[in-house]
Amino acid sequence: MKRGNNAAHRLIRCALAACTAAVLSGCAFGLETLPLASPGGGGATYAVTAAFANALNLPAKAKVKLNGADIGEVDSIRARDFTAYVKMQIRSDVVLRAGSTAELRSATPLGDLFVAIHPVPQQSADHQILGDGDTIPLDSTAGGATVEDVLSSATLLVNGGVIRSLTTLLNGAGTAVGGRGANVAMLLDQSTTLISRLNMRSAEIRSSLQATSALASTLTRHQDTLNSAIAAAGPASGVIADNTAQLSDLTNRVARVTDQLARFPSLQGTDTRSLIADMNRLSAAFNDIAVDPNLSLTPLNRLIPIILNSAGSPALRGTADLTQLAFGSLPDMNYPGDPMMHGPDGTDWHSMIGSLRYEWNLLLDKIYGPRR
Repeated sequence: MKRGNNAAHRLIRCALAACTAAVLSGCAFGLETLPLASPGGGGATYAVTAAFANALNLPAKAKVKLNGADIGEVDSIRARDFTAYVKMQIRSDVVLRAGSTAELRSATPLGDLFVAIHPVPQQSADHQILGDGDTIPLDSTAGGATVEDVLSSATLLVNGGVIRSLTTLLNGAGTAVGGRGANVAMLLDQSTTLISRLNMRSAEIRSSLQATSALASTLTRHQDTLNSAIAAAGPASGVIADNTAQLSDLTNRVARVTDQLARFPSLQGTDTRSLIADMNRLSAAFNDIAVDPNLSLTPLNRLIPIILNSAGSPALRGTADLTQLAFGSLPDMNYPGDPMMHGPDGTDWHSMIGSLRYEWNLLLDKIYGPRR
């Protein structure tokens, strides 16, 4: 009895399975047959059309957003004269004014596009309101990047050598810095110190730059004068350039003459005295005379006529009045005579020879030194 019931149950299960298979085979369906949920909500709307140069990836029923909020959806897309006209249904409670722009954007690089509306910046109440059937022109819209553009950019980034160059740069920097991290840290510290000091002296640097700017402005105002001076100095510079060798030779000669004057009057060049030093002392004495408040030129003025009268011709002449005339030790009626004076005798010859010997010894000391 149990065996018969089991067989009946198996037969019923097989029949149900066959019926189910037959029903499923006759009613084929997939995901494409399922209706998509509408992004927009219900309620009254008005139609606004936006012209795009490219709306390739914009799906039907795409969202329309204003400042991130959903305000409608795409109703239809039609192409005409290589331009895509996107008809949008906008909620009636949303006010769009003339001058608003539209842009195709996506939340993710490979996500679906949506239409982003940007209102007029600093719009006022007198701006015209977009109504049902109005159009946003092509010059006020911007198309979004297509999937192909994104993939092409990614391919160029990966295969175009950018990542490889970045890797090479990082490896080279690591090789250059490897083992010398302390030096790099010290360099960074010094750079930070330098920047800090420059920051502390920013006022001085600003003043210097302002002074430089003022100088540049002054030079600019006197540009014509400078040009004239440079043009006038051109011939003189040419003459100096043509006579460079002569000027150099003259400088060398002056140096040699100065060296010889520095050694004069010493015969061996070892004397501390020199003509320049004597002239300096003489100049100092003349300067003291010139600034002396008690100095009087009256005696000198009295001598000038006498000097001019004496030296007024090739021969010297003079006039003298002799009030007293003494010949050695011989007295006269007005002069009793000099007791130290006497006539020539043998002692005078010895004194003359001794004086000549003394002068000869001084000359030998000058030439050979005192320890000859």
